[in-house]
Amino acid sequence: MLRKVTFVLIIIMLSSCGTTQKLKKELHKDHKENTSFKGFVLYNPTTKKELINHNGNKYFTPASNTKLFTFYTIYKTLGDSIKGLEYYKTADSLIIKGTADPSLLYAFDGVKVLDFLKKSTDSIFLVDANIDEAHYGSGWAWDDYPYYYMSEKNLFPLYSNMLTYTVQSDIVSSNISALKDNISLSDGSLRRETSNNKFYAKRGKNKEYEVPFITSNKLIAKMLSDEIDKEVVLISDKKYNFKPLYSETKDSLLIKLMVDSDNFISEQLMLQVGYEVSKKYSVKEAIKFSLENYLKDLPQAPRWVDGSGLSRYNLFTPNDMIYLLEKMYREIPQEKLFSYFPIEDKSYVFAKSGSLSNNYNLSGYLVTKKGTVLIFSYMNNHFKESSSEIKKIMEKTIKEIYNKY
Repeated sequence: MLRKVTFVLIIIMLSSCGTTQKLKKELHKDHKENTSFKGFVLYNPTTKKELINHNGNKYFTPASNTKLFTFYTIYKTLGDSIKGLEYYKTADSLIIKGTADPSLLYAFDGVKVLDFLKKSTDSIFLVDANIDEAHYGSGWAWDDYPYYYMSEKNLFPLYSNMLTYTVQSDIVSSNISALKDNISLSDGSLRRETSNNKFYAKRGKNKEYEVPFITSNKLIAKMLSDEIDKEVVLISDKKYNFKPLYSETKDSLLIKLMVDSDNFISEQLMLQVGYEVSKKYSVKEAIKFSLENYLKDLPQAPRWVDGSGLSRYNLFTPNDMIYLLEKMYREIPQEKLFSYFPIEDKSYVFAKSGSLSNNYNLSGYLVTKKGTVLIFSYMNNHFKESSSEIKKIMEKTIKEIYNKY
């Protein structure tokens, strides 16, 4: 019996070794024959053994793989619930201030904050305050401004700073009454003016549009007034002894951030982290704190500039991805950790994808047929073919690892 068990173990080891050598050869051949750039690292966290490392120390544009670092920073810094707003009460007034909470009127019920405001019998005043950086991130594509994935950052977001409007038989309906009159029918394809809140829908075509709007505290006060059916007055920013009102759970937001690859939640919660660690609503401060306190031992120092990965200025290596994923694997119970990830390929891949034009990456965890947990980072940059072709190659590699390791 012992000889049989030993023989089986040897066969398994030889099979894994053969697969490793085969994959290394394929990666090397691909590197020589193609003009695009590929990196792949495969790591066993149990044995602490690196199985494959192809361009692991080279920098790649990570796209939404950046959200892995954002997720970890938020997970480590913020409490169990997100601060929905701050408030100060006088004898007859309720003064409120935004806290960059992304959840209000966006895919969450918002009951705590809205009920708090609706039940108040006092006059309500909104402090005219702003975040401590630009509304767009560094390196974001300027001409992406009218698309759903690039909402502005601000201190008191509503509806994820997104106008949703529908056209049926040239009749326009909108989720935000304060902006409904700003929507016009057009024969062109323009969705919104660059520098103002003038929106367009194509005449004669039934369609739903999701278009970010330009934020201002004046507009937010009007939208909030419409929502709670009482006037919200904008006042100048002064120092008040604010108290926090908490809204959604951190976990509910982190799951949407990761599973839906939500850019808006990523940026807004990093603003909250920035305030928590520096008293500035700044993604830049959040990143600085994370790199100096949580991630100072990364194999290669990254260039990390935003929370979402929209910026092409971001640069991370596959080694950095593996380092972070192993750190998370050791610090967060496996069942809880995997629950934050989109489930790929019949529930054995728990990974975060990241895509921009000519770039596609996938980093995360793979549970093999034998039950072995492996960590991988597969990064592809600068390809000219369709991303679907790249995904087919990646899927083949991952499936082979699933079956053989």
